[in-house]
Amino acid sequence: MRNRLLVSTCLLGTWLVSGCESPPAPTDSDFPPVALPTPSAEGEEASLSASNCNQLVTKAVTASGDDGNVPANTQDDDLATRWSAQGTGVWLQLDLGSAQTLTGTTVAWHRGNERQNHFVVSTSTDGSTFTQAYAGDSALTAAAQTVTFSSRSARYVRVTVNGNTVNDWNSIAEARACSASAPPSTSDSGAVLPRLPYLQSVKQTSAIVAFRTASSCNPTVRYGEGTSLTSSVSAGVTGTRHAVKLSGLSAGRTYGYVVEACGSRTGLRSFQTSTLSTATKAHFTAMGDFGTGGSMQAKVMAVMNTPAWRSELLLALGDNAYPDGTDAEFQEHLFTPMAGLLREVPMFATPGNHEYVTNQAQPYLDNMYLPANNPLGSERYYSFDWGPVHFLSLDSNCAVGLASADRCTLAAQKAWAEADLAANTRPWTVAFFHHPSWSSGEHGSQLTMRRQFGPLFEKYGVDLVLTGHDHDYERSKPMFGDNVASSTQRGIPYLVVGSGGATLRPFATSQPAWTALRDNQAYGFLDVVVDGGTLTARLITSSNTVRDTLVLKKTLLKSATRVQASALEADEAAAEEAQDTPPGPTDDRAEPRQRGPVPPADTPESVADPEEPLPQ
Repeated sequence: MRNRLLVSTCLLGTWLVSGCESPPAPTDSDFPPVALPTPSAEGEEASLSASNCNQLVTKAVTASGDDGNVPANTQDDDLATRWSAQGTGVWLQLDLGSAQTLTGTTVAWHRGNERQNHFVVSTSTDGSTFTQAYAGDSALTAAAQTVTFSSRSARYVRVTVNGNTVNDWNSIAEARACSASAPPSTSDSGAVLPRLPYLQSVKQTSAIVAFRTASSCNPTVRYGEGTSLTSSVSAGVTGTRHAVKLSGLSAGRTYGYVVEACGSRTGLRSFQTSTLSTATKAHFTAMGDFGTGGSMQAKVMAVMNTPAWRSELLLALGDNAYPDGTDAEFQEHLFTPMAGLLREVPMFATPGNHEYVTNQAQPYLDNMYLPANNPLGSERYYSFDWGPVHFLSLDSNCAVGLASADRCTLAAQKAWAEADLAANTRPWTVAFFHHPSWSSGEHGSQLTMRRQFGPLFEKYGVDLVLTGHDHDYERSKPMFGDNVASSTQRGIPYLVVGSGGATLRPFATSQPAWTALRDNQAYGFLDVVVDGGTLTARLITSSNTVRDTLVLKKTLLKSATRVQASALEADEAAAEEAQDTPPGPTDDRAEPRQRGPVPPADTPESVADPEEPLPQ
């Protein structure tokens, strides 16, 4: 009777506009728990522990909604905090950052000791399409409990809750994804390899891991998505030089790998495969004239190797191993000082004139495992795609007459370059080589490169040209032919990025009118980010400052057109695999050995250029 009277009074109050208010919306805390887990001491958190679960680190956590108890509370190892939301079908989602091999999920339910929660666990590789892995009810316990399911590779785990046996509140104190075993160690073990692994020719479906061993053996590389190394491949050849091809990869994914060789095991490292043409973003770095093994190269590398500037791939613009490009110099001036970066960032190189000192760059070719997609199957010049960007690498040494006709000719390279550019469908195009088409540095502009290839770049819409050779940084204004582009012409900016480590040099002349900016005081590298219709290139100095910024913009094709253009991409990737670089050399062939240590090329004399044909 009392309740009935209260209702009547409130209804009457509505007619009389009295002060009778609606009761506040309940929260999960309005239903007192029978017993809550409490910290063992004041200020002490109750950490999450669960059996049958090797807990994976969650990189990000989101939810379909919350009541103020946010999703991040499920990752703080504190059972006194929670995520909660009301309604049927609300969910909590864990993002692991990359695909992992999952075998279960552990959840500590808020007030789990007094009510059973109805829930579904689903997994996804892309965050949009989910596959159910488990469905059931929780046990009546406030402790973390693990549910298991068949092993699978996934990046995202979603726990969808459909209320509980008491009400429609959904509350989770802690949640983790589980893997079957602990990830491989990141530490190297056994004898140190004389050359640590370095990544080459990383594509959408394959990658090459190259390294050297002190003794002759047949190594194995174990690899897989994330930290789950479910695949393995052996070198197949006994020797000390090794280049092992990883196959069956997927585009735009993160893969981990370890090398097991001659009793040594390298620590876990990871890399990203090339993305599809439908991708809108790409991040790469570029620098030339760096292979000194000296102090300034080390300072540039220290900045490039930080998380802020770590890119998906590196373009090496030539003079990668001073002074003569010998095998020993490649070891001491490139692979040793850059080992940390090259284990996780693939390097796509072009030869410099210093590489040509020794047998027309043969040691360079023996140390690199680059795409071989020109008619000659040569790695001297090649092209590759990475997401929205098409990259064209030319051998300018060949063009200016440093190569014998049996190894490379200007005519053959030019004909191939035109065919390659004509077939390109990516929205952005970047060309890179060693000798600059436009430079006011010590060497000046290489007119053969400008006049032989400039018209092709203009005809086929190349967006950016990157070079080295002069030991400075210089960015031209948009150029067309032999002049600054007019308002009706589509000009191309040419950049000299020869500031990677070799001694910087004075400019030969005062700054010309076609130069937008030049600098011979700062060592550094170029950081380039492509994001949709915007390309942003920044010169990052060895003191971690931004010295120059270039922004290019263009209107891209509609996404539907781009999706249609990428329909044949799988077939193209398969055809590209057929032209892949043959793994080699992987033998114990005798070769000239340098006596004693290789000193750094850290003086102006040690990086002085050999004579070469004059610009024509």
